Amino acid sequence: MKDLLNKNIRFAYNEAIEMIVSMGMIACEGQMLALAEDYKLEMDPLALSFHEETQARLSPHTLRELQFFFQYHFLHKGLDFAFYESIGSSVEPQSAEEWITSLEQTPAEKVVAQMVFGVYYDKMDELLQDMDWEDVKKDLRLLSEIVKKTKPQPEVVEAHEPLLECLAHPEETKLRYMQLIRQFYHDAFVLWRDQFRKESEQASLVYKELFHTNPERFIRGINKIDPAIYDIPTTFHISFISQIGNHHLTFNTGTSWIGWVIFGIHNDRVFGPAADREKTELFLKAFSDKRRLDFLMLLRKRPHYGKEIATKLGITPAAVNYHANFLFFLNLIELKREDHRLYYHLDVDKLRELLALTTRVMLDEDY
Repeated sequence: MKDLLNKNIRFAYNEAIEMIVSMGMIACEGQMLALAEDYKLEMDPLALSFHEETQARLSPHTLRELQFFFQYHFLHKGLDFAFYESIGSSVEPQSAEEWITSLEQTPAEKVVAQMVFGVYYDKMDELLQDMDWEDVKKDLRLLSEIVKKTKPQPEVVEAHEPLLECLAHPEETKLRYMQLIRQFYHDAFVLWRDQFRKESEQASLVYKELFHTNPERFIRGINKIDPAIYDIPTTFHISFISQIGNHHLTFNTGTSWIGWVIFGIHNDRVFGPAADREKTELFLKAFSDKRRLDFLMLLRKRPHYGKEIATKLGITPAAVNYHANFLFFLNLIELKREDHRLYYHLDVDKLRELLALTTRVMLDEDY
């Protein structure tokens, strides 16, 4: 396993990814702050300064356009997936300018089709009705017809009408997103890009050393995923602006599959060792929601994949991701690939450990 991980994983800063993440962060600022509060995390002062300065510098029109393309849900890619795909399908990192130039040369129809995938990736079977995506995505008229008939998941339902608008007017849509991206770059990102790169690359040196010291422990302990998933070349982009998170993206380059991981600069604070009291508080908070308790009870019986959990609990796949993050934080679960699916596994020993820790903290007992 060590040889596989060393072969397939590298660390590299991708400025284009950092820019597109920063656009999403500004658009979803309210959701991001609420999530940070849930996890008892304090935002980095530098990141807060970026948010405050950017909100002040951008025009009302630019902020509205940012909402149009990026706002729908912090944990569910929507129209913005098209921009991630245009960056992530390149094997090598890109500067923001290189990516903007490349996106300008990409046909509007291709980008708009990827917006459809972003909104419906967790409802593709219902959307396509046995049609082949590779064929359907080439026909925007057909895409528009099937999108009209299929509502997306509740958390991105507000993206439905904007998506239809983009499908109906692809060239106008391209003019809008190109203007927005250039405006954001010149009015906001360019002022911070050197600082973002500096912070991210410094953290990357630390994470890279942790990885090479013990690759499997790093992937299981901080990346929180089954190492076997990294059977394709994957680049870890250490993201300052995302702060916390493990976001895995895979793309087809036309000749092979590659992966990118958007890895939060402060992941070690959340997914590494934490204070006992903080762990106890989050452990109790995790099960203050009945659905998270039900989630755990399902896994107690056997591992489940995401769609199974969503169906049995009567929630959406994005809600599964949201609740799973609490359990990831506590090291109670991990993802493993089995039969071409990602299954959530419960760590029973960790559950016992946390129950014992909670008892000691609550009763102020000695260790």
